[in-house]
Amino acid sequence: MEKKREQTMLEVIEPDYMTEFSCNGLRCPDTCCKGWDIVIDEATCERYQKSNNTEFKTMLSRAIVHRNERTRKGEEDIACIRMGKGNRCLFLCNDGLCMIQRRTDEKNLSETCRTYPRVLYIWNEEFVERSLCVSCPEAVHLILERKEPLRFVRRKIAAAELDGLRITDKGQRLKVNCLPLRRFLIHVLQDRKLSLTRRLQIANEFFWQAGGMCGHHAERKFEHIMDDYQGLLHTEELTPVLTGNVVPCNDVVEQQLGSIRDLFFQRLQNPALRTDFRQQLEEVLAHWELKSRALIPRKGVEQYIEDRELYQLFLLPKYSALLETYLVNEVFKDMFITETDPAFYLGWFRLLVQFVIVRALLLTTLSESGTELTQNQIIEEIQQTSRVIGHDELYLEQAARQQFAVGQSEEMALRHFCDSLLQPIWVRQEPA
Repeated sequence: MEKKREQTMLEVIEPDYMTEFSCNGLRCPDTCCKGWDIVIDEATCERYQKSNNTEFKTMLSRAIVHRNERTRKGEEDIACIRMGKGNRCLFLCNDGLCMIQRRTDEKNLSETCRTYPRVLYIWNEEFVERSLCVSCPEAVHLILERKEPLRFVRRKIAAAELDGLRITDKGQRLKVNCLPLRRFLIHVLQDRKLSLTRRLQIANEFFWQAGGMCGHHAERKFEHIMDDYQGLLHTEELTPVLTGNVVPCNDVVEQQLGSIRDLFFQRLQNPALRTDFRQQLEEVLAHWELKSRALIPRKGVEQYIEDRELYQLFLLPKYSALLETYLVNEVFKDMFITETDPAFYLGWFRLLVQFVIVRALLLTTLSESGTELTQNQIIEEIQQTSRVIGHDELYLEQAARQQFAVGQSEEMALRHFCDSLLQPIWVRQEPA
């Protein structure tokens, strides 16, 4: 009798929502087969080329296009599925099903199509991390409608469960401090005795002090910094509601608006930006009268101060738990520092920039609507923004370089950009 093959078991760490997710397929209000760049991985391209199915190969030759895309590594050849009428994938049938899956086999789908919105990593060849993207309409509601803080669970799975799925950065190793760094960032962001604004400021300060540590005694130094911030969390109290003796600092407001302006103008340079999202960015710039890269207008400063006050008074008290969960999910999903990448700060920078874009869109929507935003409006804004971010990381980083890069390294430029986005704009005015 043939011996039963021993299963390889892996430890998986995942948010507690993972077991609840299932794709709602035909009922999806924002299908991932429409209006999106669907990238075909290199291994799938090779498999398609070797196929003996003539009809399938002919269909693929019409549907797959190659284009050059700017990345940090330079120009790279990216294979994508050509979009047809209505910006729909050419393989999307009228009944909402995929032609590739229907006519051939599910294994012929690209890694992206078989995996999304799940994100999977195998780190240090011993443990797996899984999470969901908030760009998916079903996932974003599952994640953000929860009331309790996001929890992460560990369990064992058979390695066979991952067969055929997209594994990001397989074979890479995390730096020693990466996991404790992420855990502490999540701990800070979930500390509900502080305002969300203050939690973000503390998390940002901690990241830039501890994120790039290396060399001798790095672990001990990291622990000391973590202890210092743990003590800070114990002594801080919830930020009080704005009162008459708190006034805006116009210099900080102007710097913050300048950073947002540069960020939005740089995003608009991306020719692949979706038309509806481009219009949203332009509306934000017009709302704060940021018509060019010239000086920040006084009227724009006054409007921004008013919008931030509405945000602090009417949106955060009701929805800070929702925004907290969004941030924590993104830290877990995207915040990695590997042994091979010296640019340790890029994950945090991108995460923070995406949140600030969401916040700016919410600020202007709240101001112009004249009523409180609903939970569904906030969730939809997060989902759409996350979906549109796409492959334009260089456009995001360029905004920071343009504003702060004179005489500074990339790391310092991006650090100052993050600091400028999170500075408190209110100062306490002492009585005369």
